[in-house]
Amino acid sequence: MTQDFAKIRPEPLLEQKPVESPPAWSLMFTGVLVGITIGVFACVLFYLSGNVPPLNVTQPALAASSNGIEAETLTDEPVDNSIDFEFYTELPRYEVPTDATPVELLSEEITGSFMLQTGAFQQLEFAEQEMQRQLAMGLNVIVKPEELPGRTLYLVQSGPYSTNVQLNEAQQLLRRNSIPSLTIELK
Repeated sequence: MTQDFAKIRPEPLLEQKPVESPPAWSLMFTGVLVGITIGVFACVLFYLSGNVPPLNVTQPALAASSNGIEAETLTDEPVDNSIDFEFYTELPRYEVPTDATPVELLSEEITGSFMLQTGAFQQLEFAEQEMQRQLAMGLNVIVKPEELPGRTLYLVQSGPYSTNVQLNEAQQLLRRNSIPSLTIELK
């Protein structure tokens, strides 16, 4: 049996009509409307920021010209446009009495107890390698396991340091060896 393929209708998916572009006037109207909206919104934000300069309207000159008085008679005195920072001249005149006694600060003042964390590893072997590297530099280093949901991190920490001098020396040693550190205060 023979079949006439000329009478077969194509599938509806193949009969798509091309999308027509919108008219130019609607695009122009939409662009103008969006531009005005953005401009008004930007002006409102600028006004709310408080950075709006004051208007320089010369009120006395306008009032004088409307009353028939010459504006030149109002401006006989020179106008001082310099800014006066009264705070800097008045502050030295004030003295506030206190009952505080001065204390001499020492460079090795005890500030608390701090640790320097230099790494957080998912595998214990890598943490121990980093610990051995820092032990060779002369730091007191430990590996502390930290339990997190679903995994364990091994934190490499050095210390504890109880003075600023000790803490600064350890941080400088780590920086010289390109090892980043994080200061942790012990509670």
